[in-house]
Amino acid sequence: MKLSVVIPVYNGQDFIQKSYDSILYQGISDFEIVYVDNNSEDDSVIAIERLIALDSRVSLLFQPKQGAASARNMGIEHAKGDYIYVFDVDDEIYEGALQRMIQVLDTYPNVSAVFGKMVKSYQGIATTPKPTDESHKVILKAAPHWGLYWFANLKHVVGPPAFLYRRNVFVSIGLYNEGIRNNEDTALDIKLGMTSNIAFLDTYVYLYYKHASSTIETAKRKMPRAFMIWPRLVKEHLPFYMAHPVPEAFKRLLFTQLYQSMGRQLVYTKTYSDRRGLRRDLLQDLSVVSLPMAIQLYLLILVALPFEVFRKVYGYYVVPFVVNHQISKL
Repeated sequence: MKLSVVIPVYNGQDFIQKSYDSILYQGISDFEIVYVDNNSEDDSVIAIERLIALDSRVSLLFQPKQGAASARNMGIEHAKGDYIYVFDVDDEIYEGALQRMIQVLDTYPNVSAVFGKMVKSYQGIATTPKPTDESHKVILKAAPHWGLYWFANLKHVVGPPAFLYRRNVFVSIGLYNEGIRNNEDTALDIKLGMTSNIAFLDTYVYLYYKHASSTIETAKRKMPRAFMIWPRLVKEHLPFYMAHPVPEAFKRLLFTQLYQSMGRQLVYTKTYSDRRGLRRDLLQDLSVVSLPMAIQLYLLILVALPFEVFRKVYGYYVVPFVVNHQISKL
């Protein structure tokens, strides 16, 4: 089989038919769609079962462990296709995008994955003007180019539906980290970019539908980014650093983001006792590395005086100085 499309579903009954049509309209015949229900409380399962009755290429799995990573991993493990496309049920794909990405992987056997562009909108494809700045050119970059590019600036990160992966990629780098919520896709793609050759296709692949009830939009409203990125840093990138030889740029990015996140988390935490406990937990998370004394001491200051002016001094002066000194000794 050529293509497996993995679609996690959590209360997505309103998007089931549209997600199926979005794949069907790509004009690909040799494919399967693997829906993975993740404890939906609406009629998502009923909607998927209707599709199964009409199309033998559609199947349904049930993942009781909550979370996008768990649902995606189950779908990937059951996928039969040579290429795997991880789609979000509430998004839409531009016509012909999957065919273009398949052609890239067919043409370049040494490329592990291809990715394109995305459009963010509060409306669907039919009512959202598609940007015209696409050339459909293919840009090939060897590892670790894209890993460093995404790690350096999250504004460059695109969602899973912008990617098409070879199935063997997940054998070599592993699946989504189920210990991470909300950033598990970014964690996987940075690891992919650090270890594998990736192609960029200058084509708009999909529309990311920004609606209020989506999982990621809900998380953004509840949690400052400093808290959101911390699990990704300590559960994915730090272990990767410990287990692999990495370039200096990766080390610099890793420790800068770790230290900056620690300072921001302390300032965002309201009570003194909570900040003390948080500092203890943060230091425990970094117990596998030697934490510079200057960082430890300044975090004590932020516990006692959680003011933005002190956090800025820490972020603009203390962290860069400490990281430069630390990297020179590694």
